[in-house]
Order: sequence, then structure tokens, then C-alpha cells
Amino acid sequence: MIQETGPNHPTSLYIYTDQNSYEPLARIDTDGNQEQHIRYFHTDLNGCPEELTDANGEILWECSFQLWGKRIHEIEHEPIEQNLRYQGQYLDRETGLHYNTFRYYDPDIGRFTQPDPIGLLGGFNLYQYAPNGLTWVDPWGLTDTLLEKGLPLSDATKIYRISTNGHYGFDFNPREIEAINKGKLAPPGVSVIRANSVDEATKIWNGAFPNRPTTSVGEAKVVDLRKIGFDVIHDPSKGKLGVNHARLIQSEGINGFNTNKSKLFGIFKGCKG
Repeated sequence: MIQETGPNHPTSLYIYTDQNSYEPLARIDTDGNQEQHIRYFHTDLNGCPEELTDANGEILWECSFQLWGKRIHEIEHEPIEQNLRYQGQYLDRETGLHYNTFRYYDPDIGRFTQPDPIGLLGGFNLYQYAPNGLTWVDPWGLTDTLLEKGLPLSDATKIYRISTNGHYGFDFNPREIEAINKGKLAPPGVSVIRANSVDEATKIWNGAFPNRPTTSVGEAKVVDLRKIGFDVIHDPSKGKLGVNHARLIQSEGINGFNTNKSKLFGIFKGCKG
């Protein structure tokens, strides 16, 4: 979806996080008076929009979903229609199905409504969308794709630094240092959680480690970290944090990280502790 227009709809131009990505970053609406309004997408881990905000950060639209994309509740704080769903999907409001280029997807059952166009060559499960809806996407309705480890997160992503002992910081812990020395943590970086709010991040951590509850949490947006030379990559954990785990890195490696880590305190906001 590049652009849409209609008699009862403003002309909307869509901007994505990368030239090869289907994860929406923003849309530019042009009304009948040719006035432009920029709306910003805030997405779930798999790139599905959960909020749309204006240039001042005010929420215009929000929606919560079950695991396979079924709407739980949708709120329009202003009369604005937002139909993007999983990456590459567009909601047909008359049928409730998601147009997925080569097939339609039914969020009520988490499956396509038509069989795989290539038949059994695509596998025995002809209607499967993906193994799961969190770490896999299928923008064309043809081939499910695992969100690749090491992939940079989108600018709008929020991340959280957790501490279980006093205020959060950005020092490498002993396990990270050992992994770096053995060449098992490349590029080197510290663990963070990606979530939509401090409450969600705290819930994820405390659910994974009930005997090590959080004492402080810091929040930052990826776009702000990139402005000071840092980045955040997708780093799913084999442990209890799973796909919520990410890694905060610096372009010059461990030396660049340690030299510049004091800048992080100006970006991360203390939400708890």
C-alpha cells in the first residue's frame, strides 16, 4: 500500500520503516483544502499498528488485538479510519477479512480463506498463515518469513532498560562480558525489552523472573538512540523473555559503547524507581 484515496476519504500517502519493509512508520493525509496532516504509527512487535498519533503525540486511533490479529476493541478519538493490519494486510470492513495481496486472511481463525496458490509445493497445511503471529510475517500471502535476528528495530519502537538492584544503568554484566570475550555476543550490547509501555515491560520481566522483580525501569525510543550513535536490534532470547528481548548496541563496538554510554541517561526516561 503506497497511497489510497476515495470520495469520502482524504488522500493518504504511506511511509514505511525501510524501503524493503512493510511495517508502517507514518501516513500523510491531504484533505480537500490540500492541507497535509502527518500521522505516526506505533506498532506491535510484528509490525501491526496499535496506535496512530498526530504531530503532537495525541492518540487519534487505537486498537488492541488477539494473537492472530482479531480486534478486541477499536477506538477512534477523531473520525479517522485506519485499516492496515499485519504487514502487507488491509482490512476489508464489510467482510472483516484482511486483504493479503494473493489471498484473504481471516483473523478470527488465524488462517487464509483460500489454499496456497502453489498447492502442496508450499507444504501440507494449505491455509496456514505462519507458525505464529508474533515473530513471523507474510506480506504477500505466499511465503511466511521469520523476523530475522539482528534486524534493526523501527524508529518508533519503545525499549526499556530494567534493573533489579537499584537504579538502572548501562554497564555490561559479567555474563555479557564473558560472551563478548568468547565472540558469542556480536555486535556487543546490553539487554533491553521492547514493549509498548512501562507497565507492559514490567509485566514481561516480572512474569519471566518472579524472584527478581524490577526496581527501576527506563524508557527510550529507538529514533532518539540513533541520534546519539546507538542502535537497537531484534535479539529474541531462547529464555523466558523470548521475542520481547532486544539488544542496545553502538556502532563502534564495546569501546564506543563504554565511551558514549553517559549519553544514554539523557535519552532514557526514568519511569519507575
